[in-house]
Amino acid sequence: MSNSQQIKAVNHLLTNVSNDIASNYSLLVDWLRHNYRNGENWYKLSDPARQRLREWIGGINYGDFQKLVNLILNRLDLQNFESNRLCSRRNFWANYSNRFERLRIFLPTTSKIAIGYQIEGDIDLLEDDGSDPTEVCIFDFGEWFVVEFFRGRGGETRLFPKNSTNEQILFGESTLSVKRIRCLGGDKHDHEFLWQVFSRIWLANNGILPNPNTQPSRNPTTSQLQDRENRLERWKREIEYLEWEARAAANKNTPKISLNSKSS
Repeated sequence: MSNSQQIKAVNHLLTNVSNDIASNYSLLVDWLRHNYRNGENWYKLSDPARQRLREWIGGINYGDFQKLVNLILNRLDLQNFESNRLCSRRNFWANYSNRFERLRIFLPTTSKIAIGYQIEGDIDLLEDDGSDPTEVCIFDFGEWFVVEFFRGRGGETRLFPKNSTNEQILFGESTLSVKRIRCLGGDKHDHEFLWQVFSRIWLANNGILPNPNTQPSRNPTTSQLQDRENRLERWKREIEYLEWEARAAANKNTPKISLNSKSS
């Protein structure tokens, strides 16, 4: 098949096969991502074909994220509030499934043992640095990396610009820890009361929009906003402490260079 014939066939495939069917053929989607998501072939596709390929890639990656959450809910002995948090995050990110370019998953040892090899994808062991046990997912949304902490104190979402340094750390380093990620900084968002409403605004302000036809959030009442504000103050103090703790650990592990040298 010549290059022009292949382009024509790929355009036809992308615009005539439904997303539901494509989700069952991850190897096909991986081939398309490798050969058509970047480079000159990407620009040879029609606009509808490019949009559909984004949706296919996002659907496969969101499916891995959804499966991970479901396995954690089924395999780990979680408290009710932890289970509710995971369910709400799974449902929230379903509204952004078309945007997932890549996904990287870090699991603490306990989760790795409980889940075993039941999930495919880019999965690594989260280094134990004394932080609360949590799973960590890193989403590539094109111009931004989104880091989602599943459990533990803080439990924030962090947003990092997609540059070579952040890409090397978040998608290149073989091991990461909670403190290491927090030391990177980035913009952060809470998961306190009404977080979905304000996370959606926060993401939109950075150009990360939900899937088309996603229902808008309801406007909170004055009493709800006051309740959120009270909880948010506690969360801010908690995050400040956790970030200080992360920096202190990093400084402790940094080799000290002596300025005093003996002359021979």
